[in-house]
Amino acid sequence: MSTDLFKNHAIVAACEFHQMKAAIESGAGAIIYMNGDLNDMVSSTFKEYCRQKPVFIHFDLLKGLSNDKESLRFIRKYVAPYGIVSTKSTIIKSAKKEGLVTIQRVFLIDTKSFNNSIEAISQNDPDCVEVMPAIAPSIIRSYKQRFPSIPIILGGLISEESHISEAFKQGADAVSLSKASLWNYRFKA
Repeated sequence: MSTDLFKNHAIVAACEFHQMKAAIESGAGAIIYMNGDLNDMVSSTFKEYCRQKPVFIHFDLLKGLSNDKESLRFIRKYVAPYGIVSTKSTIIKSAKKEGLVTIQRVFLIDTKSFNNSIEAISQNDPDCVEVMPAIAPSIIRSYKQRFPSIPIILGGLISEESHISEAFKQGADAVSLSKASLWNYRFKA
């Protein structure tokens, strides 16, 4: 995957099932499905959403399946999302083997977590990296220098347009957020 996914629509709507229709109808270019419920994901409605926009299932927050390879196979076969989001190296590697696009989510709280994330990204080769919290966009340059071909998404704690514009000014390829009123935001350089 390249940054082409985010070229025209760099907002990623992070939402739950009851918000999926609004996310599909918004200007967001992709969706991260949070707190997924197995019954909702196998519904014809959810499958239709997956055909309308790229939907990434946050695999770590899945309800109704364990976090293992068999669950990934089930999701790929019976739900057919665009990809998954996970903090777990084993899930990222297994999802890539299943042909799913992967977003590795990393949480930065200190230098050690940054260094650990660099090592994990190097080993896992995810298609995208989501860095949290998004209110620390200055770190993007460090990731871009080490992984120039991997799109970087910033997510977490975004509550206003200035957070989004700052993320893009610092080099983010996309921004994920749950605040629906910002899903139609367009950054102008």
